[in-house]
Amino acid sequence: MTRADGGETARSDRGSPGRQIQAFQLFFAGATLYAALAVPLWVLQYVGSAAPWPERAASWHGHEMVFGYALAVVAGYLITRGSLVTVLGTLCTWLAARVVVMGPPLPALVEAGVALAFPAVLFALAGLPFLRAAKSWRNAVFGLLLAGFLGAEALYQLGTLDLLQAGQERGTILALDLVVLLLFTMGGRVIAAATSGAIRRTGAHLKGAAQHRLERAGVAVLGAMSLLDALLWAAPVAAILDLAAALVVLLRLLRWRAGRVVDVPEVSTLHLGYAWLAVGLLLKAAAQGLGVMNLSESMHGLMVGGLGTLSLVMMARVALQRLRRPIEFPPPVLAAVGLVSTAAVVRSLAILPELRLAMVEAAAIAWTAAFFVFALFLGRLFLTGRETR
Repeated sequence: MTRADGGETARSDRGSPGRQIQAFQLFFAGATLYAALAVPLWVLQYVGSAAPWPERAASWHGHEMVFGYALAVVAGYLITRGSLVTVLGTLCTWLAARVVVMGPPLPALVEAGVALAFPAVLFALAGLPFLRAAKSWRNAVFGLLLAGFLGAEALYQLGTLDLLQAGQERGTILALDLVVLLLFTMGGRVIAAATSGAIRRTGAHLKGAAQHRLERAGVAVLGAMSLLDALLWAAPVAAILDLAAALVVLLRLLRWRAGRVVDVPEVSTLHLGYAWLAVGLLLKAAAQGLGVMNLSESMHGLMVGGLGTLSLVMMARVALQRLRRPIEFPPPVLAAVGLVSTAAVVRSLAILPELRLAMVEAAAIAWTAAFFVFALFLGRLFLTGRETR
């Protein structure tokens, strides 16, 4: 299993990695293509054009950002053992849930069961091993997060079945908050290791890169924020927690000496994604505390900027590492990261009424272009073992 600090434990497939299909190849490819194709369809629905799915699917935008995209990336990162049959079976549960979203309506219980299958299988394959092996909360947190995603999906489906008031809203905001918590913890550990290594190569030393106290503080604050959001309680209090979490993120970046590695794109792009978490949390605080925008609008800084950037960078790093290639980003990866940040800026500014429609469309174009460019990089890397340059 992959360690949460960005390293990897011993693998059973020590032969040439190019001879065997691995989980990360399937899930990273699926997540990338889904991100590239789904957003244009959502925008078609948003602007009132004909879209090849029923009206009910318009409410799945935030839901699919988590369960359709983010958890597919997580699956590719965490599932490092298991037979090909197990991996393909897990992939099929992910695909089935995506088909249900875009296909004709099925009985509500069937749709709920299909939607719950993927997070349940992912928890069984990756979450339970974390919990069983954990000797401290730092290792247990990832198993708990995967359990949380399963719980968030359950809340959402209870809402669709009219068994829980505002269940869809509760499940969606909880899932989005859990993504932020996942990026804060897992991203933070990868960034700490990568930054420390990059600074060490310059002959300097980064003391206390892991920042255990700040990590604990951030997890506590983000956990409390997630609980308040899921209960739909006390938005002003949640806004204070948003601000506190943003401060923790900024302190971590400061202590990582981000300016020292700005010329190392494989690391500085991680810092960029982490900085988007701070920006997104500030936008969320503005929504919950000042009411300058609605909560769903404020989440785009976190999801497009934070999730979009960090997931692209992590997929590139993991793919290169597991295929035993140097972790050096070719131009297509850097272009994809730049396009995603552009999409995040434009989408976050789409609160201006007179420019809203044009900015939503422009952000969607930038996002889609980013993931098609990244898909070309992954395709060449997976098929030939070489990066696109």
